[in-house]
Amino acid sequence: MRKPLITLALAAALPIAGCDNGQTNVLGGVPAIAYISRTPADTGNVFDYTGGGTDGNLFTLTPPTASGVKKNLTNWAGGDVNALDLSFDARELVFSGKAPGEERYHIFRINVDGTNPCDAAQGKVTVGPCQVTMGPNDEVYPIYLPAGRIFYVTNRNVEGGAVPQFMDEYERATTAQAATMKLDGSDQILGPRNVSHRVAPTLLSDGRILMTEWRHLGDVNEGDLTIMQQDLTGVREGFGRESKGVANSYLRAREYAPGQLVVIGTSRDRTYQAGKILRVNLGGSDITQQSEARSSAEDLTPLVPADRTPSFKDVGRYYDVAPVPGNSDRFLTTWADGAVETEVLSMAKSHPDFGIYVFDAKSNTRYPIVNQPDSWEQSPLAIVPRNEPPTLTPLFAATGTTGTLIGAINVYDSTMFNVTPGSAIKVRVSEGFSSEEGFPGDFGLTEFDGQARLGEVPINADGSFKAQIPANTPVRLQLIDKFGMALATSGAGGDTAAEPVWIQGRSGEARVCGGCHEDRVKPIALAPGSSILQASGSPDLFTNIARQERRSDVFTYDKIMGVPWDKAVQPILSAKCAVCHDGTAGAANPSYTITDVTDMTMFSFTFDLSAKPVTIDAGDRMYTYTASYIALLGPQMAFREKQIMITGDPKMYVTPGAAHSSVVVQMLNPPQRFPNVDMNVRAFPSKPVHPAEVGVYNGHDGADAAYQLTADEYYTLILSSDSGGQYYARENKMGGPY
Repeated sequence: MRKPLITLALAAALPIAGCDNGQTNVLGGVPAIAYISRTPADTGNVFDYTGGGTDGNLFTLTPPTASGVKKNLTNWAGGDVNALDLSFDARELVFSGKAPGEERYHIFRINVDGTNPCDAAQGKVTVGPCQVTMGPNDEVYPIYLPAGRIFYVTNRNVEGGAVPQFMDEYERATTAQAATMKLDGSDQILGPRNVSHRVAPTLLSDGRILMTEWRHLGDVNEGDLTIMQQDLTGVREGFGRESKGVANSYLRAREYAPGQLVVIGTSRDRTYQAGKILRVNLGGSDITQQSEARSSAEDLTPLVPADRTPSFKDVGRYYDVAPVPGNSDRFLTTWADGAVETEVLSMAKSHPDFGIYVFDAKSNTRYPIVNQPDSWEQSPLAIVPRNEPPTLTPLFAATGTTGTLIGAINVYDSTMFNVTPGSAIKVRVSEGFSSEEGFPGDFGLTEFDGQARLGEVPINADGSFKAQIPANTPVRLQLIDKFGMALATSGAGGDTAAEPVWIQGRSGEARVCGGCHEDRVKPIALAPGSSILQASGSPDLFTNIARQERRSDVFTYDKIMGVPWDKAVQPILSAKCAVCHDGTAGAANPSYTITDVTDMTMFSFTFDLSAKPVTIDAGDRMYTYTASYIALLGPQMAFREKQIMITGDPKMYVTPGAAHSSVVVQMLNPPQRFPNVDMNVRAFPSKPVHPAEVGVYNGHDGADAAYQLTADEYYTLILSSDSGGQYYARENKMGGPY
């Protein structure tokens, strides 16, 4: 591989902007660039939308060489700038920043010559930016849309002040969601909410918006590229969900040709939001042929780690990337040399030195443009006009509802799941939320968000279904069988016939697909006014019931929504199971010990299905749950990323998100639930019904009616497992604004 033309040591010795030594034409005919300069700071995960530096300003460099003129457009002292975009005519910049003395990030506009565009519209000439948004929320990542609009993300809540904004499940940060407005800040429209963040948007040449979405449901925890329409409807996958093995997260994508992107691939955290440069093909230039199944990625920087591994000298990591106009192999990028990993550099009390370079993909060469000492130069954009994409019309509108209409033409049509036609009886629809409702740091000992069952919708004979759900509400869908369990499938890459993803829609939007992850390039015949786009005849799943009221205190099949362990599950275990499984060591109650080899702290446990409180001391954090919860879910999550030694077998009897695979469900062997309850038909015909009618335990055996579960009790345990096996539910509300 060709050695880079500049090392970190040389870059640090060049406080000037760029280098004229035969490199004046590395950007071709680009007359100037815009970029951000900020004070170095530790950054959080790639979704930290207000982090990544402080004391920032917006600059231009004309021309982008050492002899060019650097101009500070904002001249802020103590403020910050964290994202920018260039207007289609290349005369104006929109950026997000925190003005000096302010606590929130807002949207600003400024002409590339430093004058105020808002005042110019009034016939006045003033210098400096004009503020477009204001108020108690953060607004960041603005980009220009056609017809005089701006797309941005905000932590303002589309449902209003009475309902708290989602708090993401990992960092507990208020989530950033999609929005648009006119250039002057009027006509603000908020999109439907995802459970976690949406960040780093870009505009495709066909007019659609592409962004990074935090995809978190169960063990899935990654940043994938997602596409939506200009009216914030029609959200669909872009790249990352099916494209395993490249990186955990993809961000700051830019299109350099129709359907062709450059993007940063990296770990979700610990890398200063920096990683490798990827060239991504969305499936072709024809939008009708684009699908994630047909997408591909080319690694332009194979030596750069895609995970948390510290990078090497002369390799480093790239923070962002943007195409050089007219050249498909050269990219403006932000790069830092050396380790570029937060834990390694924090131990050295150091930080990376990000500067702006041109990266030539053919020769694998970096050409320096701007690299000032003691600051980060980032987010470069060529100041060159571009074509304004078309204004898009909305996709599918629902008729007859203020909620969101969801549905599928045939749930058995799938490229991911092998589901036998007729095996799915209903579609379970569950609402997602997080700790914003007044919960402690975790919902339990699994990776799932909070969930509440909105209902189960019958599947028609032709495989279709439809239902109305509350607008702006993330939901997950599961196909369930006649035993009430999410279907186990082959070819799914998981345990249930549902892609681990949240979907949501705006008021009056129809989210109708061909099947359960059908071929995305196969046309779907949905004419306006067709029956599947009409709410008539579809079950209404709480579209007019306030969020705080979507809960249950009676846990029968027809009423259960959330599954709070202490209220719904523990009474079953205490009455039917704890008489034998009481924490007394023996054949029915195995024991184990987990030792943290770093500090030699120990956690010992004997299988116990009682309500006795048990505390897990994981060193940096303590968890207290009932003995039954720890017995069935296992304590492993409390010790993740720790060096441990295990004596015995801390078995996980519940597989979070998959009742069918859960040992405890297989042992209990639930009866048929649909079309009617039949206690003589069991889900696992080759297995006994626990407690099996062999031997006598404490005076009872399996034939004792006092210890037999009812059909509703079986279903409660199934729903708990299928919903992620969490301890807390909305029924456990512990505070908050409600």
